[in-house]
Amino acid sequence: MRTGRIRTFLGMAAAVVLLTVSAAAAPAAGRAAPAAPLVTVVRTAPGVGLRTEVYRPAGPGPHPLLVMPGPFLVPAEVYSLRALRFAAAGFVVVAYQPRGFLGSGGTYGLAGPADVADASKMITWALEHTAADPHRVGLCGVSYGAGLGLLTAAADRRVRAVAALSGWADLLDVTYGGGTRRLRVPLLQALIALAEARLDPELGPVLRDLATSPEPTPAFRAFARARSPLTYRDRLNANGTAVLMAHGWLDPLEPPNGIGAFFDGLTVPKRLEYRRGGHATQEIPGFALPSEEWAGAQRWLERRLGVRSDGVGEGPPVLVEVRGHGLAHPEERFARPWPAATAPRAPRLEPLTGADPTINAFADSGANGGSLMVSGLLDQLLGISPPALPRLLPPTAAAVWQTAPARHVQRLRGIPALRTTVTPSAPAGTFIAYLYDVTPTGTAQLITHAPYSFAHHTPATPLHAHLDLFATAYDLPAGHRLALVIDGLDPLYLSRNRPGSTLTFHSDRTELVLPTRPD
Repeated sequence: MRTGRIRTFLGMAAAVVLLTVSAAAAPAAGRAAPAAPLVTVVRTAPGVGLRTEVYRPAGPGPHPLLVMPGPFLVPAEVYSLRALRFAAAGFVVVAYQPRGFLGSGGTYGLAGPADVADASKMITWALEHTAADPHRVGLCGVSYGAGLGLLTAAADRRVRAVAALSGWADLLDVTYGGGTRRLRVPLLQALIALAEARLDPELGPVLRDLATSPEPTPAFRAFARARSPLTYRDRLNANGTAVLMAHGWLDPLEPPNGIGAFFDGLTVPKRLEYRRGGHATQEIPGFALPSEEWAGAQRWLERRLGVRSDGVGEGPPVLVEVRGHGLAHPEERFARPWPAATAPRAPRLEPLTGADPTINAFADSGANGGSLMVSGLLDQLLGISPPALPRLLPPTAAAVWQTAPARHVQRLRGIPALRTTVTPSAPAGTFIAYLYDVTPTGTAQLITHAPYSFAHHTPATPLHAHLDLFATAYDLPAGHRLALVIDGLDPLYLSRNRPGSTLTFHSDRTELVLPTRPD
């Protein structure tokens, strides 16, 4: 498909959304309908104009201001429904396309200093050209726009609240978490090429480093730190900016662990939501359909920016949707990301592939962490996680252990940890650990997983590995077992294993520690 056709398709899709939602975005009770959006170009730097849509509420103002940076390689028009609803509630909304692609000028720098400066200049422009209140400024964005929102809120004291939906906290964790590169790197490069994005001169060498180096180079570390909200968390705290974050349990961009750690260090008014699904799978349908997450984000911003004063939706700051219930999605609330009420439990693991299984490290067993988008959507809409048949996985490619059937519901809340000893045949390598819910019939679905890579190790000598799996909230039904599967390849990750290399795991030194919540 040619680039022009891609842009045409995206533009048509955005237009359909706009036409659909114009009728759906009813004004709040007692308010007149907002005016039709103004489409314009805002100049943020010499030669740099950003494609912008402005939504104005009825009435003279002053009104709270909400700036919405667009997602990556998606037209900012996808925000149309939400922008209309915010405007109907009394907000001036400025939605814009970040620099470097899809009609905006400048060069794409992956949330660099120029992108943050752009967002601040959009605030200034809105305060000068609309009836926006300078004391009630907020930011809201999805994915790339979420990260830009957090970075801008740290840099600009005018921002009083930010809603970051499917964003990131630590770019180094996004790209090299667990010491393992993500396969998204070549995908990102392909998407940039298809969209004919204009790359910032700094970005090209960094992407080449990322594509070729199994370990982050000093240049990449510096690049990632400058684009990580984690780096500026103290500034957010000093500014007193209220922060809402929403994240999917199966998000392959940044696992929930890093988001929770970032959130835990915030001392400002805050809220964190963990919901079923993957990266932006909650937000994308919500562009045009009813969405609990979007509705909650709007209520929260209305409260923080003085539109409403009721206590609807308040309570403990962490909301989690519990997985393992099929189509149901019960919610729980906690004071912190990982409930203090949980107690670690290390169940006995029965080896199914021998006491010291040796696997071909360069073989794919069939167990995997899912696909970038499809797995998250299936989990969100149908409660279906990536499946497996642990007992039937090839023993030459996977080491497998299982627990006894659960006597009662096991409520996992937090970060499962794996401690194991492995003897590799090569100085560098990768393994991926998967935790499955196994039914009495032997079918299984993924609960969580995580990769682990090592380097500079002496071959044929034991390596003691401690790996935190990705956090979860999952109820294992009575009668079901847990299965631990370890293999060497996964489509989500760039493995450091080489053809012919092996990994030998030692069952007597393999322990799975589970965070369980008592009934």
